[in-house]
Amino acid sequence: MAQCCVVCKNAVMNNSEGVGLRERKRVQTSEAIHTAASELVLERGFDETTVEAISDRADVSSRTFFNYFASKEDALLGIDEIAVAAELEKERPAQDDLLTAVFDLIYAVFEASGGKNRRMELRREVLRKHPQLITRQMVRVGALEDRLSEIIAGFLAADPRFAGDTEAERREEARILLGICLTTVRMSIKKWANESDADPGGDAAAAAASADPKKTYERAIATLRNVLDKLQ
Repeated sequence: MAQCCVVCKNAVMNNSEGVGLRERKRVQTSEAIHTAASELVLERGFDETTVEAISDRADVSSRTFFNYFASKEDALLGIDEIAVAAELEKERPAQDDLLTAVFDLIYAVFEASGGKNRRMELRREVLRKHPQLITRQMVRVGALEDRLSEIIAGFLAADPRFAGDTEAERREEARILLGICLTTVRMSIKKWANESDADPGGDAAAAAASADPKKTYERAIATLRNVLDKLQ
């Protein structure tokens, strides 16, 4: 019996290691294609960069490319559909601050949709030269509006301030709140892409804030809070 338990335990461990290895390989391949697409667009221009050229640079087949990305634009953004789906299915702990909960949700999906990668300056340069990609990325996030609104409506249902509202009212309120927050995120990413890096010999904190899109994002949230406070 003990020997059987050891065998079963080893089988589970081996399976977990296999899944972990496959996931790491998936992430590495996705990153290689994304980086290749970004480099080629900066070198050759958007129209001259083809899926075939990206695949060659990343050392994968075109078939493999389409296993990871639906288009050249999605490869440039690094959109990871599997990671997005995982974010949407996550259990999210209750938060006292409703606005923070909504922004945390949106930013998690945004990062899974290509907002986070190792070569941030490369991404920034691509977005600076091709700002239409920011709109495409936000449209991609916006395409998840029904699912995001459903999650946010759940936040509202748990908030005493919305306890008296009907389910239909909370769904509508969730869509309005989502729209405001998505606009704030889009504005912050566009601002980050167009900001000039701080002087390397100057303020280190300012340089770090300029290099990190999350810092620009947090400043945009603070501005929104300030506007809402003034409107009350």
